[in-house]
Amino acid sequence: MAYHARPKWENADLTDDYIFNRVMTDPDICLEVLRRILPHLHIKEIEFPNAQQEITIAPDAHAVRFDIYTTDENGNHYDVEMQVVDEHNIAKRIRYYQTASTIESYEKGNTYNHVDDSYVIFFCNFDPFGLGLQYYTLHKHIDNVPEEIVDDGQTDILFNITSPKHNVNPKMQTLLDVIAKRKVDEHDELVVKLKKRIAYVKHNRKWRAEYMRLSIYEMDQQRRLEEAIKEGREEGREKGIKRLISSLRDLDIEQGIIKQELKKQYDLTDKQATEYLERK
Repeated sequence: MAYHARPKWENADLTDDYIFNRVMTDPDICLEVLRRILPHLHIKEIEFPNAQQEITIAPDAHAVRFDIYTTDENGNHYDVEMQVVDEHNIAKRIRYYQTASTIESYEKGNTYNHVDDSYVIFFCNFDPFGLGLQYYTLHKHIDNVPEEIVDDGQTDILFNITSPKHNVNPKMQTLLDVIAKRKVDEHDELVVKLKKRIAYVKHNRKWRAEYMRLSIYEMDQQRRLEEAIKEGREEGREKGIKRLISSLRDLDIEQGIIKQELKKQYDLTDKQATEYLERK
């Protein structure tokens, strides 16, 4: 397995979670990325970015793990995520991240009127909503009056890095092109910093070893997932479905992925898969 993990490390780029996190923990890079995404905020400084920060919403709930989490000089919160695989649950994931970020703000003693603004930002290696846009900005609005935006301080921004469109500002376009490994201006200041940082990350022996361990673990999880699916298929339909759900939950597989596998392996509708998952 270690043999297979080596080329993965050598070929890893910014679309790899681990590389993205290590690169974005550089405060200068993280700050410039946020400035390009949100130029109107005129962000002056940020706290040292935390990679894989966990926030627990409730004692019996799953902790939310942010790829990159930071706060600016005005107390605004930023969660920046790299999403390579479309797990068909991104809207609900955003909702969970926003909830965690909001709770973090309230825990600091802020009242409703003074709660900090929160931004959840996704770089997606696919079109997150399948509408052909280069980026999506989400806010709550009033259904009866769609043009009226609810000012609750929450903003969600999703970039489709595979899009060939150029509907963002030039500096943001350069960032997207770097992530997508398209041709860029090699003299752009952020491009220079990103390439240096990636080289630094790749030459860090400690991070390389950690990446290899994580990769081997992921491959082992994938093997166990395939075994669970095979065992479920070999049993009777009803028993097999229950066993598959139980096995995948034991592996701590996300609910959305379990649902996909149920639909795929047993030809279930979305409603049927949901009903099986909700059974005790």
